[in-house]
Amino acid sequence: MKSSEKDNKNSLSQRQFCSIMCLKPIPFTFLLLFLGFYVALSTPEDPINCFSHNTNCTITNSYATFPDRTICEAQQVFYPTQEQDILRVVASATRNGKKMKVATRFSHSIPKWVCPEGHNGWLISTKYLNRVMEIDAEKMTARVQSGVTLKQVVEEAAKAGLALPYTPYWWGLTMGGILGTGAHGSSLWGKGSAVHEQVVELRIVTPAPPEHGYAKVHILTEEDQRLNAAKVSLGLLGVISQVRMLPCTITSFNFLFLFVFFFLLT
Repeated sequence: MKSSEKDNKNSLSQRQFCSIMCLKPIPFTFLLLFLGFYVALSTPEDPINCFSHNTNCTITNSYATFPDRTICEAQQVFYPTQEQDILRVVASATRNGKKMKVATRFSHSIPKWVCPEGHNGWLISTKYLNRVMEIDAEKMTARVQSGVTLKQVVEEAAKAGLALPYTPYWWGLTMGGILGTGAHGSSLWGKGSAVHEQVVELRIVTPAPPEHGYAKVHILTEEDQRLNAAKVSLGLLGVISQVRMLPCTITSFNFLFLFVFFFLLT
């Protein structure tokens, strides 16, 4: 084949490639809106399924699979709505020698942290621990149950002119799950982007000796060194019932920054 014919074929193939790959780019703002609607409307299924009323259950995660492609089993699942319910479940499990694991509303973590050991274990779901207890605009604090979603906190704090400085990307995460796994946003400013750095008080229910009724509530504040361990405990130290954190104030500077940021994107 002559060199001119080779050059023509190479040129043609380059033009064909460019016609496929060099399409008119989609406006960035439209892409963001599309992704936002997709994420908002794509609610994962409940990760816990039971063959009878809250017994003989299986649990997976929001991706519907663990790394080893297995589905974990549990003898029973409990859905507390308040701290007293957690105390009763933990006390009963401790008294009967049952292994317990805490499951969040959508079980978003990839590792098998929610799996009790074998079919005889118990699950404690925070699905209905979903109340925002208090937003104090004067003290700039928010007190919530551990099953409250990130979306709930952001919306309720905004009503009081407050906001979380940094958050993970998905609004379906729960505050207990965020703290237990050390979830974070992206920044080195201030205390950094980890949500647990904003926590000033935490209530956690743990197993206890018989003289304490087999379960106990610990109220951990910033003066208590155990708070650092309980904040990112991977669910191994107990069941977080309530969290108090410090959102920041939404100021005109924040709005100006956001306006300039989105203006530059477009």
